[in-house]
Amino acid sequence: MTGYTSALTTAAYAGAASHPPSTAAVRLFSLQNGVTAGNRVHRSATSKIVHLVRHAEGTHNLSEEESKLPLHYDANLTPRGIEQCRRLARYTQDLQVETVLVSPMTRCLETAKLSFPHLYGDDEPNKSNNEVPFVAHEEWRETVNYLCDARRPLNVLEKEYPGVSFGSLSHEHDPIWRHYEGVHGSHTEHTSLRESGDAASLYNRAHLAWKALLGRPERHLALVGHSAFFMHMFTPLYEELEGVVRYEDEDVRELMTAGKFENCELKSVVVDVPI
Repeated sequence: MTGYTSALTTAAYAGAASHPPSTAAVRLFSLQNGVTAGNRVHRSATSKIVHLVRHAEGTHNLSEEESKLPLHYDANLTPRGIEQCRRLARYTQDLQVETVLVSPMTRCLETAKLSFPHLYGDDEPNKSNNEVPFVAHEEWRETVNYLCDARRPLNVLEKEYPGVSFGSLSHEHDPIWRHYEGVHGSHTEHTSLRESGDAASLYNRAHLAWKALLGRPERHLALVGHSAFFMHMFTPLYEELEGVVRYEDEDVRELMTAGKFENCELKSVVVDVPI
């Protein structure tokens, strides 16, 4: 683990020119029997079962051009998105989930709360009666390009989602948006890609995201995140972003590369540390 963790010490959002070595790829396995050696699902002392969920339909998903407007700042769910969560909730009740990791964007927080209602509690996340923690991680956010990808202040989120732990967030205001605003200017001055055009920083953030997940003590996790960030890891458009994950069998490769995550879609895999 030493090479893996040390490779992740490179600061995210800094446009670092160097990447972690390709051997640091997180390993993905199918959750179906019969696809790995010995006709059994991959298990090890460090492996985890992860249920990846893309957030439900947000207001920014209705129109690509309109999504760039201030109206969709840290976009909320649409009525259809709320209904998508309610349908998914009927399925998640049967999953064995010990923690829910979630992007601190409103659309993901709301999706997590509504899609795992049997696990979510409005009490403070550190109280003893909150058995399944909901934990927000900055690293699992959407690629930050437009105002819909900029998050609201931390104190606002903490008040609206008291059942989520925001302890891993170290900035009151959005550090990623502020970084790229300093590079490119405001949303009116720069209307094109921001983080998606910064492959080195995006690559480093992806590794930090997996480090946060793999560092959890639980073995069964749900993760609520975003389509584009998933895409950059599972079907990267740029050569610089290859090597974040490694597919260990054809079934998991097909599952994760056959198409993009649809709104409120869930895909389950086994994840293990690099070797």
